[in-house]
Formats: sequence, structure tokens, C-alpha cells
Amino acid sequence: MEPSILFHIGSFPVYQPVFWTWVIMAFLAISSFILTRNLQKTPKGVQHFLEVGIEWVETLIAHDVGPARKIFVPLILMTALYVGVANMIGVIPGAYSPTEDLTTTLTLSLMIYVLGHIAGIAKKGFGKWLKGFIEPTFLMLPLNLAGEVSEFVSHSFRLYGNIFGGGILLGILYMMAPYVLPVPLMAWFGIIMGIIQTAVFTLLASIYIQNKLT
Repeated sequence: MEPSILFHIGSFPVYQPVFWTWVIMAFLAISSFILTRNLQKTPKGVQHFLEVGIEWVETLIAHDVGPARKIFVPLILMTALYVGVANMIGVIPGAYSPTEDLTTTLTLSLMIYVLGHIAGIAKKGFGKWLKGFIEPTFLMLPLNLAGEVSEFVSHSFRLYGNIFGGGILLGILYMMAPYVLPVPLMAWFGIIMGIIQTAVFTLLASIYIQNKLT
């Protein structure tokens, strides 16, 4: 399903997922600036909760990513924040969830996939990394390559399918019983389901990175 074009910048079309991605990026950037502009050595107030959240994310992915977790915590945290806001912004009337677009989820998954392989090359060396594609034997090369491709494809389709499917279901129910059924279901699909899918996507991302490092 091709996303709609909202407007043009010169001859460049700005699609709906791109526009709302810009909105989310601006929101996260401004929020980060406001919340971190007066950091203290002794955390208190909002800073305390921010540091607790970051430590929680680091602990959460410690088992999956291992000793390299400190390097990847900003990446995982950024991914979680973007996916979380993108999943839930659709509950706002007139807003659009970028994760309802397959291009967005494919791009996110591909980013995790590529950075994971770059980290694997940096840790193991190019030769050992390349050798991993023909282990345990050279005959496994096609299957190993297929597994690599299916990894980020399934990662993206899982998020896209749940968010897009929830949006379609809400639209159908809204036409059948407007202002009645959509309210509790919006809370489920828009907020609770959005949080669940954010956690799943983030945890899978940390697991995939760890797989590239071992």
C-alpha cells in the first residue's frame, strides 16, 4: 500500500511516513534537549528517572549484547524511543504511525542488521566474519545467506504487520460502531500493543546484534 504524498518541497515529494518521522525526530530532539540541559553530578528529579531508565535498558540488554552493551545502549535506546513514539502517535486524531509503512520498518531493521555486521567485523576481523558464512561447511553458504536475509525481513514485517493490522481493525470497527468500540480498542492497539511491539522489536534488535558479535 503506497503512502500518500502530503506536499512537495520543490520537486521532492514528502510522503506521510517521512513527514511524521520528521515530527517524531523533532519531538525527541527537543524533549532530549529540555530534559538534559541541566544535568547534575547528583541526579534528582527528572534526571534521576532518566538515569534509572538508561540503566534499566543497559541491564535489559546486558545478557543479549554482553560486554559491548555500553556501546550499543544509545542505539538500542534511540530505536526504542523512536519505535515507541511511532507506534503510539497514531492514537492522536489526524496523526499517522510511520511504523504502519513497510519502508520504515524495513529501514529500521536494515540499520540494526548493517550496524550489527559492522560491529562483528570490528570485533572478529573481516576474515573470521566472512568465514562465518561458510560454517560448518561451504555447502551451508546458501542457507546461511538466506538466514541472514530472512532475519531482518522478519524483524521488519513483525512490527509492520501488527501496527498496520491494528490500524485496519480500528478503522473497520469505527465504521461499524463509531465512538463506542474504538475507545477501548484504541487504548489496546494504540498504546498497550504499541508498548509491547516496541519491547519485542528492541529485544530482538539486541539479540541480533549479539549474534553478530559471537
